[in-house]
Amino acid sequence: MKIWFFLILTILFIFENIFFENIFSKIYFFFTVKNIYVTIYYAFVTLMGFLAISSFLFIQKKVYYFIALLLLMVTYAIELIYKDINATGFTLNDLSIALNEGHAFATDALLTYASSIEKALFILLLLGVILFLIRQKITKNSSFIALKYLLPFFLLSMGLAYSITFRTIGETQSRPTLVKMLNMGLYYASNRLYYGKRDVLEEKPTGKAKYNNIILIVDESIGGKYLSINGYERETTPYLQSIQEKFINLGLASSGANCSASSNIILMSGIQLNQLPDKQQRILKKPDIFQYAKNAGYKTHYISGQGVKDYLQNYMTEYDLDAIDDFTQLDAPYENKSMPEEKVIIDTKKALNSGEKNFIFIVKHGSHFQWEQSYPESAKIFVPTLQSDDALTLALKKEALNSYANSLKYNVDLFFKDFLAYIDFFNRKDTLIIYTSDHGQSIVEEGRTSTHCDSKNPPLTQGIVPLLLFSNSEDKLNDFNFKPNSYSHYQIFPTIKKFMGYDNLKAKTLLDEPEEQIFVSGDLFGRVSLERNKIDVK
Repeated sequence: MKIWFFLILTILFIFENIFFENIFSKIYFFFTVKNIYVTIYYAFVTLMGFLAISSFLFIQKKVYYFIALLLLMVTYAIELIYKDINATGFTLNDLSIALNEGHAFATDALLTYASSIEKALFILLLLGVILFLIRQKITKNSSFIALKYLLPFFLLSMGLAYSITFRTIGETQSRPTLVKMLNMGLYYASNRLYYGKRDVLEEKPTGKAKYNNIILIVDESIGGKYLSINGYERETTPYLQSIQEKFINLGLASSGANCSASSNIILMSGIQLNQLPDKQQRILKKPDIFQYAKNAGYKTHYISGQGVKDYLQNYMTEYDLDAIDDFTQLDAPYENKSMPEEKVIIDTKKALNSGEKNFIFIVKHGSHFQWEQSYPESAKIFVPTLQSDDALTLALKKEALNSYANSLKYNVDLFFKDFLAYIDFFNRKDTLIIYTSDHGQSIVEEGRTSTHCDSKNPPLTQGIVPLLLFSNSEDKLNDFNFKPNSYSHYQIFPTIKKFMGYDNLKAKTLLDEPEEQIFVSGDLFGRVSLERNKIDVK
C-alpha cells in the first residue's frame, strides 16, 4: 500500500504545482513576509491536506470512493477553468457571483468559455485515467483504509485549513484544491450578508428639486474606450456624435467596481470609496437612492432589462422594494425585438407620463456576453465576427472586437436614438438623464479571456465606463466647467441627491472638482481582500 499511497500523493502534489499556484513559492512568501512559525504551520497544514485527500482514494466501498473522486474532479475542473480564464483561479468573489447570478447567465458563460472548459476536461481525463489504473492496483491488493480512520483525519485537516482561512479573513486558502474549495464554501456560508430592512431615512430636502424627472441609466458591460464619441476609431456611436450639442460627454469615467452587482449596489447605496471595504455592511443597511427620492417627493421606478419576473439581483432584497413604487422586469429572458430593449423604453415612457415627479433607475441588458446574441443579424456592420457558438479565445480577438463593436452600435447608439425619440426627450425641459455602465470590458487582454469581475490585478479597461448627462434645461448644467475624463461612479449618488434638493452633502458631486479615478475589485464586504485599481485615462 505504501508505494501506491506515495504515488497518489506525488501525482496530486505535482499536478497542483503545475496547473495552480506553486506551493513552494507560497511557502517562500510566508518565510520572507511573515515568520518561520507561520511558514511551518502553513506547510504542515498543506501537507495534512494532501495526505487526507490521498487517503480518501483508498476507501474500500465504491460509493464513497466515487463520491471522493467526484468531489476531487469537480473542484479541479472549476479551478482549471477559472485559472485559464482569469489567470488567478476560483476565489470567494467568484463563488458569490456564481451563486447570485449563475441562474441568469450560466448558459452564456458556458458558451463563452467553452474552450477553457474543454481544456480542463481533457487534462482531467488524463488524470482520471491515471487514478483509475492506480485504483485497480489498490483493489487487487486490497490496500484499503477504513473509513473510521479516514473521516476523523480528513475533518482534522479541514479544521486546520479553516483556521488559516478564518485567521486571514478568507484571504489565504491552503491547498490542495478540494480542501480550498470546501473551506471557501464553509467560509462563505458562515459569513452571510445582512438581509433585512434598511434604516429609516429622516432627512428631507432643504432646497428645491432641480428636475421633475431624473433618470439614471446603468448599462451592462459598456467599455467607455470603445465608443467613438470618446475617440474610438470605429464609428460605434454615429447617432450620438450627430447630437453632441444635446448632451454633456464627461468622457471616460471609472466605475465603482469591475463587477455588475458591486457597481450597481454602490450606485444604489451611495457608499463611498473611503468606506470600503464595508465590513459593517452599511451598503445593505443605509438608506438607498430610492428612499432619498421618496422623501424628496418623487415617484420611484426600477426598470430592468436584465432581471426576469420577480427575481432580484445586484444585492437587492425584498426589503428594497418597500421604497420602489413601480418595479418592472422582463417577462422572459431578453431577446431582440423591434427596437433595442423595447420593454425598457416602453416602461420608461409610461413612467414619465404619470404626471408626477419621477426618479427612474434603469438597468439595461446592454452588451452582456455572448455579444453575438445581443444584437440582430441586420445590425452586423463590422465583420468578421464570432459565430454564435464560438468560445472567446486568444486566437479570435479580431472577431471578438467586431462582435463587441456591433453590439455597442446597436445597444448604445441605436438604443439612444429610439429611447430619446420615444420618450419625446427633446421636448421635455424638466428631465435629466445620467448614463453610465456598471463596468467596462477587457477583450482578450493580458493573456486572459475574462471580460470583467477579475478579483486580482484586473485589466484597467474593466473599470473604464462612459458617463453622459442629457438635459434640455439651459440654466442647470451648461454653466458648469466640466473636466472630461476625470469622474467616477462615486460622484453620481451625491449628484442625484443635490438635484433632488438635498444640500447637506458629505461627498463630492459631478459638479465639484474631480478626484482620483479608482475602481475596486474583489469583495465589497471585506470577506476577502478588496483591491483599489487606479486608472489614468489621460
